Amino acid sequence: MPRSCTCTARTAFALGAAIVVWACESGDGTRGPAPGETKAQRGEQSARSGGAPPLQSRPGDEAPSLQTGFQLFRQGDLKGAEPHLVGALQTSPRDRRILEALASIYARTDRFRQAEETFHAALAAEPASIGARLGLAAVYADTGRYDEAAATLAEVRRRDPGNLAARIKGALLDARLGRVAEAEAGAREAIARQPANAEAHYVLGLALEQKGSLDEATAEMQRVHDLSPSHLGALSHLVTIETRRGRRGEAERWRKAQQEALFRAHVEERVRDHRIKGVAAFNGEDYTTALREFQEIAREDPDDPQVHLHLGSTYLALGNLEEATRELGRCLSLDPRNDRALAELGRARAMANRLEEAIEALQRAVAVNPRFAEPHYYLAGIYRARGEEDRFQEEMKIYKELQSPSQGSALEVQPEGSP
Repeated sequence: MPRSCTCTARTAFALGAAIVVWACESGDGTRGPAPGETKAQRGEQSARSGGAPPLQSRPGDEAPSLQTGFQLFRQGDLKGAEPHLVGALQTSPRDRRILEALASIYARTDRFRQAEETFHAALAAEPASIGARLGLAAVYADTGRYDEAAATLAEVRRRDPGNLAARIKGALLDARLGRVAEAEAGAREAIARQPANAEAHYVLGLALEQKGSLDEATAEMQRVHDLSPSHLGALSHLVTIETRRGRRGEAERWRKAQQEALFRAHVEERVRDHRIKGVAAFNGEDYTTALREFQEIAREDPDDPQVHLHLGSTYLALGNLEEATRELGRCLSLDPRNDRALAELGRARAMANRLEEAIEALQRAVAVNPRFAEPHYYLAGIYRARGEEDRFQEEMKIYKELQSPSQGSALEVQPEGSP
């Protein structure tokens, strides 16, 4: 008689990207665990049945923390990405992609010496890296080393003549050196190629402000704010421009927005160690310590959606579905389009055996981010648990098409920041 394989969902955990695990019957009577079944219950059942440990499968070929770090980085969530990448670097110290991503985070949070050292480490690991050179050029420009920045950008253009990031950074350098016409031309060229690029609009706003076209400069800086609400450079210039235009009310409104963004940046500085310790504890399955660290962040910054996502994942790991659902709901009230929170909520519903609600949450995650592979994996597990083989196969096909990690630079899709 051919062996049957009846798979149901159980849980393994990786912060912000928990993994659905399938266990298949081995033909000796060992059952697959039910959704939400604990590790201890699985062990007891295995001992009673005399069966071997179930086969396990999880999304992604890379470690979950590394995979999560890259995805958060590409989404622009620097504070969420950093602890995952720091942890991953400990096991892969010469991984160029990790080094470039971390260096970019350091640069965007004004840790310039650390950024420069890390970009150089990335170049040592991969001397042909374009991403590391672009990062170094930005660090040189931000620290007033304009000759070094220009030379580095020239080397990038020699290696990759059509590089858009190099064009934007070159235009920014022109603006800082007072070459207004060159800066404006470079920014407009970049916008023509990529209309939603916040940095290109920022550079154009700088050039327009410098030549006295204040109405147009305001429009460009507001466009930057629409694309990247925490862009401190745009907020600062909006205060300056509106003051020059005599619009005190508007200037004050932008000043308040700038102060709020600065406050959040200072809070993040205070909680960074808690975030790193919390992620490390979670990945080491020390969920009590992780919970304590994330609760400390939530006390300091209760409106940070990422920490409520982390708390939700931690409560799931501890088996507290009620608190997990509450924290995930808080995350989604602050960030309704948080695809990972929706995926985690779907997993929580599956653990509670509320499969229709789980499917609805996972489908919402897919609607928010069609390139997010993991919800399809979770959906596949649910459909197989319900015996819906066609839908299982359909979701697995989508998952496999999406889940292949890019082998390119971690900086290929950079989150916007303030130069």
